[in-house]
Amino acid sequence: MACFVVSAAVGVGTAVARHVVKRHENKLELEGKVQLPEKFGSDVKWSKKLGYLELVLFAGSFLLAIEHILHGEVIPYPPFLAKATPDQFGEMLHEMGTVGVAMFAVLFVAWAVGVFVVDYFKFKKRTAKAKLTEASVK
Repeated sequence: MACFVVSAAVGVGTAVARHVVKRHENKLELEGKVQLPEKFGSDVKWSKKLGYLELVLFAGSFLLAIEHILHGEVIPYPPFLAKATPDQFGEMLHEMGTVGVAMFAVLFVAWAVGVFVVDYFKFKKRTAKAKLTEASVK
């Protein structure tokens, strides 16, 4: 019914968080307090990582909304949700709490694993390159 609303709502929250983080990163760059490149995960800015999460959440929400439209669960006139009658409101909230939250959790875990894997390989590549240049200097 309305499980896609959960991911869309979290996507809006992620967009706000990304904007705040980007402003903070820009402020740090202007002050000259940029993260050291030796730190794990410092190659890609957090605002960009949150942008990826935002994209995943909105894309998943959009595709699920299209699926609900095709099955007639979402209609183009008020109340927009076909089962939005007062007696089925509890069922709708239950689906949002179970399916919607589970969908968000899966998308979040997939994003977190992807961010970690990319950061890990970039860190390994950077440290191997640093060791190689250190060995060639000696």
